[in-house]
Amino acid sequence: MNKQEKKLLQELRKWKPKELRRLRLSNSNPSFSFGMDVKSGYIRYFYSVYVVDGFDIEADEPTLKLKRITKYTKTDLKDYKDLNLRHIHKMVVKDGERYNKMVEADSVNLPKWVEEYSTKNIRNGKELSPKTLYSDKQILGYYVDWLTKNEPEYLDIYNHISGGKKVLEKYLNEMMRTKTKFGKPPSKNTIANSYRRIKSFFNWLHFEDNQFPFNMLRMKGYGIERSDEKLPLATSVDDMKVLIKWMDANRENKYERHFIPILRMLLITGCRVSEVVEMKIEDIDFKEKQYQMFSKGKWRTIKLDSETLWEDLKYWLFDKKGKVRSDKEYVFHLEYWRKGNKDGKGGGVKMNLKKHISSSGIAHKFKTVIMGLNLDERLTPHSCRRGFITYMLEQTDGDVPLVANIVGHSTWDMVRRYNRARVPKQRTTIDLGEVLSNE
Repeated sequence: MNKQEKKLLQELRKWKPKELRRLRLSNSNPSFSFGMDVKSGYIRYFYSVYVVDGFDIEADEPTLKLKRITKYTKTDLKDYKDLNLRHIHKMVVKDGERYNKMVEADSVNLPKWVEEYSTKNIRNGKELSPKTLYSDKQILGYYVDWLTKNEPEYLDIYNHISGGKKVLEKYLNEMMRTKTKFGKPPSKNTIANSYRRIKSFFNWLHFEDNQFPFNMLRMKGYGIERSDEKLPLATSVDDMKVLIKWMDANRENKYERHFIPILRMLLITGCRVSEVVEMKIEDIDFKEKQYQMFSKGKWRTIKLDSETLWEDLKYWLFDKKGKVRSDKEYVFHLEYWRKGNKDGKGGGVKMNLKKHISSSGIAHKFKTVIMGLNLDERLTPHSCRRGFITYMLEQTDGDVPLVANIVGHSTWDMVRRYNRARVPKQRTTIDLGEVLSNE
């Protein structure tokens, strides 16, 4: 730095407090100072903040250290009076508040980080669905509960840096041996899903605090690679006939009435579960009996012109006077009947017009129905979509682009897998409408 630059830098540092007073800005916290980048000649500013360096378990508080932050402007030193000092002041204060939040004692508490992770709907530049956030919170919540009972010292997230892989492996192995409420251990996919979401959470922490190495919890044997040769389970013709008979027999059953129109939609439209339960009244064209949705980055129109389906939907769409309901937003608001215990206590209707029925609730109900009908227990609500794709390929003689467009696939790859496995001569030639009407 030459004499002229040193002189200009001194002028800049004297100009700063005067300009702050003129702008009626108080001293920032943290305070910042100006310098010059020798290579470019541009002005830079810097300040120091406290960051968490570790955690003192005995004192139950984080250990801190000062970290120097340097930011660069594109203003030449000789033009220092062109600096937007108000903007710089605002950014320094905002950054200081962020770091102060991070050094609070609770900031090293794993549940607090999980809460932050599962409530921000923008992550790595991508917008996340409420379902994704819910699943993250649920799976990480299970992990936190297990740590609380078995490895409480790992509620300090920094202990995971050295021992996280070992304790996660212990958790997953125990999870494999624990029976679910259905009397069986969780599937490989369930284990893999838990592993991926916990690993992704700590990868996210890496970008929040680079003390966490990226992919530090990566382990072999827990992530399942999807086989391109193995088709996911789909509802067969026989499965659909059994489900149709069950729906027809239970249309007036108050304990099943909320589920039947959803199941019927899954079977005859090929919609995803989330697309059905999140259907809004305002998205329905009542004149044309159509459901217009924006899903996975594209608009789709789903026909609701099945007389049986429309009859099932009337309670959810219209009031007692036959007018479109205006007391709620979602078609399938949260409403179902609960059965009482052996003494008849504890039952009754549960209703919340502000919420829709959850996808997980539908999954549990679907599983109960499938098991009660002695169908393949591996079937899920998404199997209905897979069955629909198979039928539509048979009806259209394997028109992959058409079927991909109908079901809303962004690429043709998944539909091609079903097309490759088609065996029309060995399957029924009854079209989908005939199968659903049980003719």
